[in-house]
Amino acid sequence: MTLKKSLSYTLLFWVLFLLATPKAAFAHAVLEKAVPAQDIHLQSSPKEITLTFNERLENEFFTLKVFDENGEEIGRTKAKLSVDQKQLDLKLPKLADGNYTVSYQVVSADGHPVKGSYIFSVGEGFAGKSKTVPIQQGDELSPLTSVGRIFYYLALLLAAGWIWWGAMARKQLVLLHELKQSHESIAHLLLMVFIIANFGFGAMFAGGYLDQWSLSNLIAMIIDTTAGLSWMITTILLLLGFVILFRNPWVDCVWVVLILGAKSVNGHAFAFEPRLLTVSLDLLHLLAAAIWAGGLLYILLYIKKFQEHVQKFIKLFSAAALISMVVLIGTGLISIFIYLPKIQYLLETRWGALLIVKTNLVLVVIAVAAALRFYLKKQDEGNIRRLVKLDFILMLSIVCIVGALTYLSPIPENKPLHWHEKVEGMDFTTSISPKVPGTNSFMVEANSHEEGLGIKRIELNLINKDNSDVAPIHVPLEVYDQGKYAHFMTDGSYLPFAGNWTAEVRILDSEDNETVYRKDFVVY
Repeated sequence: MTLKKSLSYTLLFWVLFLLATPKAAFAHAVLEKAVPAQDIHLQSSPKEITLTFNERLENEFFTLKVFDENGEEIGRTKAKLSVDQKQLDLKLPKLADGNYTVSYQVVSADGHPVKGSYIFSVGEGFAGKSKTVPIQQGDELSPLTSVGRIFYYLALLLAAGWIWWGAMARKQLVLLHELKQSHESIAHLLLMVFIIANFGFGAMFAGGYLDQWSLSNLIAMIIDTTAGLSWMITTILLLLGFVILFRNPWVDCVWVVLILGAKSVNGHAFAFEPRLLTVSLDLLHLLAAAIWAGGLLYILLYIKKFQEHVQKFIKLFSAAALISMVVLIGTGLISIFIYLPKIQYLLETRWGALLIVKTNLVLVVIAVAAALRFYLKKQDEGNIRRLVKLDFILMLSIVCIVGALTYLSPIPENKPLHWHEKVEGMDFTTSISPKVPGTNSFMVEANSHEEGLGIKRIELNLINKDNSDVAPIHVPLEVYDQGKYAHFMTDGSYLPFAGNWTAEVRILDSEDNETVYRKDFVVY
């Protein structure tokens, strides 16, 4: 295979790498339903708290607690996890009238810790007095987390790919003693870097898992969670690498597959069904990416000092390049089909914004490819090397974005609707909380600013914009205050499913003049 074809394949790889990695962006578990719901007012004490998540949770390191207005925990009963590991239930004693805070901490099957809290109220005298506290989903992306993830993925791909290519080119390495020593020295360096990245990665996760650091909690985290076991296996394989690698090419290849497999069960693929398929796809995807990344690094480091060897290496690299390309395309397309949510979500999340930035980087890669073809025809090795270095920098940029994407969710978070509007002679506020399919709190408050004019009635209707066959849903609001200031509210399951909705508020004043207001919103 010629150098020209090799460089062209290298550029094409990074385009495919970008297009085939959206699956890496799926973040942790999201709270889909809470009973009692956020900000809901109950006339009597609930018997239990039930939280339902969109994906499986780890069967250890979960807590669900309820606190009263004084910050005292209600009861000491431990929450129970359902058989499908998606639902938490906590039995409650009889609650006195007042406001209560629900606080939870879970670990999703992909290894992400998630914490959150919200408020509900019990008792007639407390209706509408609960200060709204949005449910927290733990989707904050810190710079340290991003850097740690970028460092980890670079170390993983480069170390695995470098060792894989050492096994594939073993016969050629044996004939060149200096090259063999250089390759093994760089491999040991990459292993050391990966060990540092792995320990940093583990420390970040432990910080999210553990409220209190102790040896017993640390051991339990490692042994009792999928993420902990994955980290332990990776650590053992890394340490064994210094002893067993570079002796037998088959052992080296098995080591690469095992260490990539350990990562595959500690990620988003492990949280989706069918798990065997998703984990296998992730493993194949990582292996293909490692082969490409390691091969590119190999060429960059040795193209100047061992030109003749690199020419032979490229011939070996070409067949693997083609296979890796097919694997990347196949696993990428299947993963998109399984994981990717609605396309319009791209414009509504930080995940989508970063993906658009990645797409722009692809355009730069294509421009570099065109320039490379131009200089390859002229056999201008100086410019070729500079462009290959630029291509490598673009790869690093893409991996940086991927590192951020792995901690973000492509699915927009449902946030309570707070709609405030000032009109002539009156202002009103409409709220729907937490604005999720299922049980919600609905409230409309209105103030009349005209002398002698009060508010007689307020109606709230919910109109589904996606399906005209669904008739408007009337929300039966209860009167809590009426007159110049009106306060209507209720709790119930009047948002049956996700989609595009319109809130229609009808306000009738004391002179029987009705005014209609509408507000569009989306339920995810």
